[in-house]
Amino acid sequence: MDDHRHCKVCGRVCPPDEDTCSAACRAKREATMKSRRLWTGILYVLIVFFAAILLLQLLR
Repeated sequence: MDDHRHCKVCGRVCPPDEDTCSAACRAKREATMKSRRLWTGILYVLIVFFAAILLLQLLR
């Protein structure tokens, strides 16, 4: 059996040097990763915001 990988989006076989099998899967993965980075950033901002509020309450 030849070396191969499976697409991270749809699970089909793709070449060993690629993470996705097609341009459509690549675009879908990039959109997913962009959304994930956005929500991770929002989560970090909320954590800092609530930690600052907590710290201000403790210093009163």
